[in-house]
Amino acid sequence: MKDMLKYLLPYWKGLIAATVAVAISTLCDLLLPTIMSQILNNGVYRADFPYIVKCCAVMAAVALVGLGTVILGAKISNDIVASFCADVRSAVFRKVNQMSFEEFGELGTAALVTRCTHDVETVSWIAAELSGTVITIPMLFFGGVALSLRKDVALSLTMLAFVPAILAIVLYIGKRIDGIWEISDRYVDRQNEIMRERLRGIRVIRAFNAELREHARVSEATRIMVDSFIRGNVAIGAVSPLATFLLNLAAVVIVYLGGWRMETSAGLTGADIFAIVQYVSLVSAGVITGAFAIISFPQAKVAAGRIGQVLHARGMSDPIARQDITLTGDIDFDHVSFRYDGASEAALKNISLHIAKGQKAAVIGGTGSGKSTLVQILLGFRLPTSGEVRLDGVSTEKLSRRTIRDNISCVLQNATIYSGTIRENVRMGRLDATDDEIRSALETAQAGEFVNAYDDGIGHVIRQSGKNLSGGQKQRLSIARALLKEAPIYIFDDSFSALDFLTEAKLRTELNRRLAGKTQMIITQRVTSAMHCDVIFVMDGGALVDRGTHGQLLERCGVYREIYASQTGGNLHEAKE
Repeated sequence: MKDMLKYLLPYWKGLIAATVAVAISTLCDLLLPTIMSQILNNGVYRADFPYIVKCCAVMAAVALVGLGTVILGAKISNDIVASFCADVRSAVFRKVNQMSFEEFGELGTAALVTRCTHDVETVSWIAAELSGTVITIPMLFFGGVALSLRKDVALSLTMLAFVPAILAIVLYIGKRIDGIWEISDRYVDRQNEIMRERLRGIRVIRAFNAELREHARVSEATRIMVDSFIRGNVAIGAVSPLATFLLNLAAVVIVYLGGWRMETSAGLTGADIFAIVQYVSLVSAGVITGAFAIISFPQAKVAAGRIGQVLHARGMSDPIARQDITLTGDIDFDHVSFRYDGASEAALKNISLHIAKGQKAAVIGGTGSGKSTLVQILLGFRLPTSGEVRLDGVSTEKLSRRTIRDNISCVLQNATIYSGTIRENVRMGRLDATDDEIRSALETAQAGEFVNAYDDGIGHVIRQSGKNLSGGQKQRLSIARALLKEAPIYIFDDSFSALDFLTEAKLRTELNRRLAGKTQMIITQRVTSAMHCDVIFVMDGGALVDRGTHGQLLERCGVYREIYASQTGGNLHEAKE
């Protein structure tokens, strides 16, 4: 909860202003019963019409001041709450971007979405309370009690006698729902997770007629979530009617005792009893508001704790300041090993390889051989368990991650396309690129033909995640984005898999022309993508089993020969020749 308070500190002036406005409004509410009492005592009973008009004018003025200040306080409070929520969401988003892959995977996308939306909305209650309710509750309660004591002590004590009963109800209900919010929030995460899976896999679900199975999964998660929400909200909902009943009962008792005391006490009038009943209503509002605050606090505390899980994540903060270094493209892996958390075996086992600057190297292997993990370590997304990675002979531990990524342009395994125009998607590679440079990169990536077919060309709008593009089109746009960035090292991680062989051959020719003198690292499962490279590294089961040219590997590497034969069905002797 302390984490949330620091996001309110920048708005302390607004909090004070909102508190003052709400305090003035509450003070006006407290004055109205007193003025009404004076109208009855000094105006109605004495038939003094001018006095009644005068007091009514004062009453109207007080009411208008109360209305104006409550509107002002609400406006300031809402602005603070909106800004507070925006700041917390920004902080969560920034922290998510700094998380390691392990931390990201532990929480999951669905839980992170919930923390940015539902949980932030829940903790906004803190800002709302501090900018208004926190002053309203004591002023209504103590102010109402103090003013009623001025009228009659005995009747005021009758009202106070019901407050412990209300407090006992609130504490009992709070204890009953303790832990419910944690369960409900956990299953909100589960709901998000299932919905994401269903939306992403809707074709597979329909293809295998698995709708009933998916409905059962959703129903179970929904049942537990709804049951928790209903139990919590019903319990909270019971506070208001119970508290109102008890305080209205107090009002009835006050009226009854007041009538009796009017007969036995000369100082008490009907107007005084009327004022005390009005103060009971004000005290009632303060007590009920305080009761809701007490019961709502655990829910906000749970939400704040869930947000704190993200904000306190260790992350992958860059310990080294960004350096102004331009690398030449020399890459070394020196006995690098890596093991995923909880994995029984290492994903990379003692990898040592060298790629000289300007060299075109391929890393080939079957699924799960560790190729993409190699790329993630080179980009600094993951840190090696042991061993060292060097760029131009400098350990990556001595280079900032921003420096490393400034010198590497890559196309990752899954082509990521964003909603927006083709121009906007490709320009992410270099924000100051001109339209001519974008078109040149598209032509090199063999995307010019389908882009030019659109009437609006590079201004053509792409739907979210590239829903109106094929897999090959998305890959070519991703390649164009990478080509637009000037870097000494280019990595293509299985980025030709959706291309036909003719398009791939044209693309390789254009890449060799455009990237002449640059280091190229091609991660692939295709022999056709690797066979024309200067050096090929063969991986199997996380280990580097051989390296060499296409002809050398066909000669001596069984793993490479097996891949070649399975993909081409060709004669090995003819391939060597």
